[in-house]
Amino acid sequence: MQKTVLTLLFLGSATMLLAEPTYLCQKAIDPIVVDGLLDEASWQKAKALPPMRDLSGKPARYECTIQMTYDDEYLYFAAILPTPNINGTLTERDSIIYHDDDFEIFIDPTNTGRNYLELEINALNTVWDLFLTAPYRDGNACIAIHDWDIKGLKHAVSHQGTLNHPNDVDTSWTVEIAWPWKSITHHATLPRTAEPPTHGQEMRFNFSRVDHPIDANGKRGEVNTVWSATRQVTIHAPEQWGRVRFSKHPVGTPEDFPPTIGLWVHGNDEKLTENDLATWAAAGVNMVVIDGKPENVQKIARWAKKFNMTTVAWLWTLNRPGDKVALTHPEWYAVSAEGKSCWKEADRPFVPYYQFLCPSALEVRTYLTHCAEELAAMPEIDAIQLDYIRQPDLVLPTGLWKNYNLDMSQYLAPYDFCYCQRCQTNYGKEANPQDAEWIEYRLNAVAETANAIASAVRAKGKRVGAAVFPTPEMSAAMVFQAWDRFQLDFAYPMLYAKFYEADTNWILSCLAKGQAMTQANYDTRLYPGLHLPDFTEAELKAFLKQLLDVHPHGFCLFSHEELTPTRIKALKEAL
Repeated sequence: MQKTVLTLLFLGSATMLLAEPTYLCQKAIDPIVVDGLLDEASWQKAKALPPMRDLSGKPARYECTIQMTYDDEYLYFAAILPTPNINGTLTERDSIIYHDDDFEIFIDPTNTGRNYLELEINALNTVWDLFLTAPYRDGNACIAIHDWDIKGLKHAVSHQGTLNHPNDVDTSWTVEIAWPWKSITHHATLPRTAEPPTHGQEMRFNFSRVDHPIDANGKRGEVNTVWSATRQVTIHAPEQWGRVRFSKHPVGTPEDFPPTIGLWVHGNDEKLTENDLATWAAAGVNMVVIDGKPENVQKIARWAKKFNMTTVAWLWTLNRPGDKVALTHPEWYAVSAEGKSCWKEADRPFVPYYQFLCPSALEVRTYLTHCAEELAAMPEIDAIQLDYIRQPDLVLPTGLWKNYNLDMSQYLAPYDFCYCQRCQTNYGKEANPQDAEWIEYRLNAVAETANAIASAVRAKGKRVGAAVFPTPEMSAAMVFQAWDRFQLDFAYPMLYAKFYEADTNWILSCLAKGQAMTQANYDTRLYPGLHLPDFTEAELKAFLKQLLDVHPHGFCLFSHEELTPTRIKALKEAL
């Protein structure tokens, strides 16, 4: 802890490891014969999907190489599943195929989480195809039609080894599938026509392989490996699935998946109009993170949907300035090592709006979860962003020290939280600032609060992310925010270079470090947060181009008030 942020500012370069669940599906360049051999030119040129994960987002025990392509009649899939033992027992169509080792495809053609399709296949080439009206969590709204058949489905399996011979070592088994568009784009009660998607159209997909390893005691287990982690003990969460965009260009054409361009929006700004959303959309913004009163969040989200923007509700969590409910509970508030509480205005650190709650209090978690659920219940909202999911600043960014006439290279007790009686009792021994276990207790308290809220948001069918400090290592030292422990779908590392007296190389280095650390845990997708006042128009244009070269998944800009006409011009030109 005593190293402080100074030793963490200038991180060494790291390899940029990216695994966002998106895929660009291009057109086949030759006829595909579905025989399980994958010897067509289209398969030689088609890119593989990003690597698979377990359901929590952690690195997967089992690998699976998946490719896609399409033509006017079919959507094609190829999958190679490495395994030392190829097994299969089920031979009747519409058996519960996942009782065998299997490969599974899920398609949400309308991106609504309703009326989606599932196909499972085992090493014996036996399939189970079904149609679901809603996820299982929706109870009576979910009708799973098991005897729904994909008309015209073609499927084949090949073995790189021997089937059902446990005493030898196999290599893999391969799946090849042709799924007619007439059973994807027009299914159920809709007219059956063979219409592929138009150029640029997107659908939600997920893929899974199920394996049943035998442990040392001879007990048969089950391991689920997925393309897009749902962070739940189910793959039936369509809002968590990956995105596939269809391209009219031939397979093998150099082409990138469009990046996510986000903008933080202060929703209580009375000057905002629908025309502002139109201007931002024309500049390339396709995601807005909206703060403010619930009615303002909902209003701006409705405007954003007219321009096909992703909408994220911006929720202040552990810092709740002016929260009338929280202020009636003095025992909820974080307490410093000097015994001063954030409940009392005179004792708050730095600024009066630092009204931090204790992350260990179950009542606080329940309350914040309720706040998040209310926003997630808005039909116009796609996701929730947690802000201030941390403690007050034990160490400020160096560029801010002079603002408060502080030298934070040494430990300062007034800025060390939370020493409330609850936390000290739960910890069970004397709370010593130098004690690594005491530091760990507080890191886990923040992470557990974040994950409790995230779980509740996902139960509402929405994604969840957070605005976080530059890297998990830095934020742990600065604000007790080890965000690589957060089970997030996405995060916005606030890479505000001038706050840290750093340059754009520091931004890229922090981004690489954060991406590598999250990939080792929950594969959180990162959209670096950029502070617009840090850049001139020319600097912004040049850096955004540089950033997208190494991180093509996008970024988020702070904030709409600084997105001036000259910066809008720079954004357009950079994209």
